[in-house]
Amino acid sequence: MRNAIFFGLWLVYYLIFWQEAAGLNLALFAILLVIGAKWHRQSWRLQSGEGYYLAAIGLSLFGVLFINSGLSIAVLIIVSFSYYSFIGGPRKSPLEHFFYAILRMFNVQQPLLVEKLGKGPKGIRGLQSFLKLVFLPLVIFLLFFMLFRAGNPIFKEWSDVFSKQFWYLFEDFSWALFWFLSLGFLLLRSVFLAQRAWPSLWTEQEFIQRGARRGKRKGLSILGLKREYRMALMVFTSLNLLLLSVNLIDIRWFWFGFEVPNQFSLKEFLHEGVAYLIASLLLAAAVVFFYFRNNLNFYPANKALKVLGQVWIIQNAILALSVCLRTYYYIDFHGIAYGRIVVLSTLVLVLFGLFLLHRKLSKYHTSATVFRRVSLFGMMLLASLSVVDWDRYISRFNLAHDRINEIDVDNYLRMHPRTYPMLYENLNRVQAQISSHQQNKRTWIHYEDIDAFKERLDQYSRSFINQEQVQGFWSWNYADASALRQLSEYQSDEKAGT
Repeated sequence: MRNAIFFGLWLVYYLIFWQEAAGLNLALFAILLVIGAKWHRQSWRLQSGEGYYLAAIGLSLFGVLFINSGLSIAVLIIVSFSYYSFIGGPRKSPLEHFFYAILRMFNVQQPLLVEKLGKGPKGIRGLQSFLKLVFLPLVIFLLFFMLFRAGNPIFKEWSDVFSKQFWYLFEDFSWALFWFLSLGFLLLRSVFLAQRAWPSLWTEQEFIQRGARRGKRKGLSILGLKREYRMALMVFTSLNLLLLSVNLIDIRWFWFGFEVPNQFSLKEFLHEGVAYLIASLLLAAAVVFFYFRNNLNFYPANKALKVLGQVWIIQNAILALSVCLRTYYYIDFHGIAYGRIVVLSTLVLVLFGLFLLHRKLSKYHTSATVFRRVSLFGMMLLASLSVVDWDRYISRFNLAHDRINEIDVDNYLRMHPRTYPMLYENLNRVQAQISSHQQNKRTWIHYEDIDAFKERLDQYSRSFINQEQVQGFWSWNYADASALRQLSEYQSDEKAGT
């Protein structure tokens, strides 16, 4: 029965995805796999934390159907894989669950199918044994074949003749369809195979437990803990002083009344801030995880160390706010783009991670707890971002931007075609931005006039219309359908006008 469902879903996968784009088919198949995975594991009752996964899947489903951005498609795939692993195993982070789901796709230690087909050498087990038996000899043979072919010209000529005859047999064979079906088989195999007890990368304990004393004498253990405490005190004191100097410079220089100097690169200004923010955050997390991992949390005289640890976390939060200001100045000068949205989203994740580090110090949470909650928050953040039409938002924001000479006009044509009707309605604004940009001492856009821009816009619009007209029902999504209707009407009106 389970194999029948497996092959039935494999057939559905072929019918709705082959030579189709992602849209209604992806949303429907994701729902079918959720139902199939729940039925396979007989876990109809919601488990602890399962609501987060279902909410993330629901948000990304909405994004796929109504926005159909690359982000919404990627989030739906990633979250779905994590969820299929989550419902069949112990509670791990979404990142760990996704990693284990991918491993299960290629796990050769389990059967190829959900249920066994026969017994003995004529069954699937015999086929697996045969494949394992011939794999290593085949690899050795191919290795020496390539060496002899490279070192002997006559052997190379004979092998070329043989290769032509061999591949002639597969002249009408569709390798694209073969790999497409193989991908579907591996995907379904990951969902329906029995869950294995994968080793946890992190402990599943939520709180730190006081460890047993090492050594035979109590005094030795306390002395070692005291030395570790003093070392940690020195580390946190020096790091706080170092970061304090950086934060004071940032606050003094650009927190209040900042103006962009001449010949100043805001791009480098932003990227440098992001680079040392990430490095400082990793260092902050590593230092906190290391020194507050075990018994130092319970050291009677560790109040000063905990205060320094909290100050260290607060200073990293100030650093994150400084980078947020850098991003604001960049957007105010050059407009908004994907990279700036990524930076702001990363800052949200950073601030949440710092809050969890604060909780770790006060509630004795394990590093695994922090990691799980950060990854869970990251999953929900990505799912929330997937329901926003960022392409339309970016285009609308930049078209209305005050610094018309600093806008990257090329970026308009990198957006999804659903933004093209907006561009046609605002060609006068685009023309003003191009003309103003040409007055700059240094230019970086490719279009020198509105005619060249409109010609490329028309080309992209026709290509999109032609592509959409050959897509079937299963590729439907609201964003593409709306863009197709508006662009078709615009082209019809333009032809009627000429």
